[in-house]
Formats: sequence, C-alpha cells, structure tokens
Amino acid sequence: MEEGIDTPGNAADSAGRSGRNDMNCVVAYSPDGGGQAALAAARLFSSPGVVLTVCTIIPEMASSPHTAVGGAEDAESLWRSAAKGLGEAKAFLGDDVNAVYMTRTARSPAEGIIALVAEVDAGMVVLGASRDEPSHRFSVGSVTGDVLRGTQVPTVLAPIGYHPEHRVRLAQITYGYDEPRPSNAVAAAAAQLALRHERTQPVPVSALHRDRLGTMQWGAGDVLLIGSADLGSIRPARQNNMATTVGDTPVPTVVVPSRRAAMEQRVSAYHCPTCEVEGRDHDPDPVCWSCGGPTVVTSRPLLNTPGPSPDKSAVTPRNEHW
Repeated sequence: MEEGIDTPGNAADSAGRSGRNDMNCVVAYSPDGGGQAALAAARLFSSPGVVLTVCTIIPEMASSPHTAVGGAEDAESLWRSAAKGLGEAKAFLGDDVNAVYMTRTARSPAEGIIALVAEVDAGMVVLGASRDEPSHRFSVGSVTGDVLRGTQVPTVLAPIGYHPEHRVRLAQITYGYDEPRPSNAVAAAAAQLALRHERTQPVPVSALHRDRLGTMQWGAGDVLLIGSADLGSIRPARQNNMATTVGDTPVPTVVVPSRRAAMEQRVSAYHCPTCEVEGRDHDPDPVCWSCGGPTVVTSRPLLNTPGPSPDKSAVTPRNEHW
C-alpha cells in the first residue's frame, strides 16, 4: 500500500498523543451516506484515550485500465477528491475529538483498510454500510466481509442513516449472542470497551439472546456487540438469523473476532530509515527487505495466520511526491 499524507487534522499532534498508549481507531471514510454513518459511529466511541484515524482509500493507478492514458491527471483528480472529502469529514466531526485524516492507495478498499489497521496497530476499525443499502440497515457486503475475515480487531458496522446528535457518546452496550450462553471473550471485550470511556458513571453492559434482540428499544448512544462466530460465514448468501438481526439493528454493531491462539501470530511492522521503505516480517528483529540493513519496529500487530505470510517483495517504497 502506497502512503500519501493529506491531513486537514494535525498528524504530529496525534503521534504525540499515541505516545501515551492511546488506542487508535481506523475509520474508513467515503463521501456518501455510509461514510457519514461511519463518522457518526466513530464519534460515539470518541474519548480522551482514543485517536480516530480517518482514512480514504483510493485505487492504485497501476491497477487501473486508464493508467496509460491521462494517468497523472486521473491520479491528481483522485487525490483532490479525497482531500475535499476528508475536509468534509473534519467539519462533520468537529474539533472536540482526537482525529487525524489521511489518504492511502491500495489495490482494493479492504486491502487498504487492513494494511492501515496493522500499520497503526489499531484497536478498532469502523465501516459504514454500502450506499445502496436502505436507511437504518446494514448487510455484510464484499468489502465488509473481507475486512472481518482479514483483521483481528473489533469491527464497528454503522447502518445507513445513523446520525445521533453531536454530543452523544457511548451510553449502553448490549451483547447479543446466538449460542446457549454468552461468550466470555465477547463479554470481556464489552467490559473493556465500557472501561475505556472516561465517565463518572460506568457504561452499563447487558446480554440478550438473539431471539430477544428484535424487541430491544435502542437509544441514541447504544451499541450492539456480537462475536464473529455468531455472525456466521460472513457471506451474504449464507447469513444466519443473527446476521439478519444485525441488518435490522438501527445502532452500530461491534463484531468481536473469534480468536484462536493456534491461528494467530505476531508480525513486526517496521521502517527502514536508510532507504525509506516499510515492511512486515515474522522475525521480531527484522532486517530491511530492500537493503538488508537494520530497521525500526513501529508495531507488532496480531494477525490471523491461515492465509499466506506477508510478501515483503510487494511492499511499495514511500512516494515522497504525495
């Protein structure tokens, strides 16, 4: 994924805050109803200890059939459009949240989101529903499914039309489950999420079986938590009853990954100060894939390992032009 910086916010300030071990939350933004819903959901989780990394993913021009004709002009147009959209996102969120704004290129939106989550060692990612979805609904489309399968951090799904008042923050967490009893892992994730928000009164957490979720009276600051195993196969044609319930829920749904120790592994994300490239390696003390020299490890994200190992040869050097 190629890096491009286009920040109406203050990136240096975010880096300073991150030094306090704040949690990074990646927000996938597009200038449509789904993007606004994602921003509104992200603002719900905002607190002094959370940095929102709002990112627009644009296609790599090398993968576009129009690259040979007017490629430079097309690239400039994409970057200008992304910068305009991020300016609108900043105006939407306002100045009372910790946020940075950036544009990145990738072969697909899901690939760009997953790479950024690993790069900033994010603790959460926020996605909006497709622009084709009716208001107050969310279905698991291709991008969402790819992100849910490719990352091991909680993923917030924001339905179209979700837009509480600006001052609304997390008020209640309801854990929905489709098994005989709640999962300890998701219950623990709900408790951790509640504790992260610095409030005088604690955020209440409750558990409801899927059969009772349909009768739930949702408030503006409520969210639903489920485990990814409860969501089923994460394929639209095979969605189970829980997935249907999630699609009908008018508040954000947080999907907590079902983690299995044998399927996870730490990967070192690093930066080479000599040749200005980045990469990832299973070695805890990696050397640069380009020059073979020493590197600076920037994060060690926890990744799902059934898929192929990171391809160091596919890492793209930084494009200083952008």
